[in-house]
Amino acid sequence: MLAAPLLNACAGSPVRGAADVAAALEARLAAQDRPGFLALFASTTGAQALGARFFDNLGGRSVTIAAPAPHRLQVRWSLPGEPTVVSEAFLTLAGDQIANLTAATTGTEWLGDQPIVNVESGLVVATATQSQAGRWLAAAKSGLSALGSVLPAGQKWLRPLVLLAPLDLLGFARYAGSGASALAAVTVVPGTSGSQGVRVVVNPLAPNDAPTEAATVTHEAVHAGMVSPRLTGTPGWLVEGIAEALTARAHPSVAATNGTLARSAIENGIPSELPQLLNPDPAGYALAQIAVDAMVHQVGWTAVFAEARARSAPRGPIIADSQVLAWYRDALAALN
Repeated sequence: MLAAPLLNACAGSPVRGAADVAAALEARLAAQDRPGFLALFASTTGAQALGARFFDNLGGRSVTIAAPAPHRLQVRWSLPGEPTVVSEAFLTLAGDQIANLTAATTGTEWLGDQPIVNVESGLVVATATQSQAGRWLAAAKSGLSALGSVLPAGQKWLRPLVLLAPLDLLGFARYAGSGASALAAVTVVPGTSGSQGVRVVVNPLAPNDAPTEAATVTHEAVHAGMVSPRLTGTPGWLVEGIAEALTARAHPSVAATNGTLARSAIENGIPSELPQLLNPDPAGYALAQIAVDAMVHQVGWTAVFAEARARSAPRGPIIADSQVLAWYRDALAALN
């Protein structure tokens, strides 16, 4: 049986391009018209399966679909409890039907199988499998609880924490980029810059060790709470140092490991510059923690958070690097 002709939402006029496709998709999602929605896709098995996943993921939600370019769809959506994600996919038409959609940005989980989503107070955990759900929900609860016990009062903090566990390393690499296999997690703006929140995305192949996973979530939750991916002008040593300093306070094992790494790093002398975090080097993160701890000792947490935000703004640093460097070197000297 041939699929019905693709119509737009107004007066049944024939589709003429991506804009009409977008309007028809949005209208039929809103109407919960699954047969009509699937009729917008080519009759091939692959296209129909794609359409079914698209509908099952987004049907019944508040979704906006547009066409920013002739062969591109933009979908504004979110996981339950998540701020709006603006994601884009490349569109391939076969005549007046959709032959294929492929991710043009991250945040296009609506193209795949339905995730398992758990929503709790201040927390959204979306995973590809049920076993991941139990693992990462436990890690998120533990990591957030530990962070809550040390988080300085009075800070504006983004909520909820949104944690995504992709099915495989390829799914993680879409967010983490090259070198994904060496990373336990990343905190990113999903989709385009128009998205309203951030996601913590974990490596599904990371070692299954509950204390380490809880500490990973604590570290990334600091980035998420500060919306660190949008602090594009803030140096890495300050962004990562804040996350490591709070994680070390929340998890004694991290504090012990970082202390050992920092002492080893200065065996041949105290550095003459602030940490350079060009790679995910554990020793560099430990040294960044020392730098931030030294700042906190001198000016307090409120000023340190303000410094991180100021350095991403046009006004620039409040505290000179030379002053931070002096505090940092004194703190390193005290480790010996």
